Amino acid sequence: MTTPKRTQNQNRNQNRNDPRQKQCTFCAPNGENKTLYIDYKDFAAMKPFTDYFGNIRARYYSGVCLRHQKMLKMAIEKARFMGMLAYRK
Repeated sequence: MTTPKRTQNQNRNQNRNDPRQKQCTFCAPNGENKTLYIDYKDFAAMKPFTDYFGNIRARYYSGVCLRHQKMLKMAIEKARFMGMLAYRK
């Protein structure tokens, strides 16, 4: 006996990695903001959010919330200007 098409689609969707389920690494688990400021001198905090070529990873891949993505962008731009991070290769 075959399962209805609706059930098959639900099972297929559950197996996928849903980016909306990712948690922001800068936010606290209960929703409060743990990180108020991303320092441009903190290379270790920014490195996982850039790829090999120096591009900033999109929120879809990194799982960072909008507020912290904007902070991250500004910190990376400052670090690039100060010469701590390379511009895109």
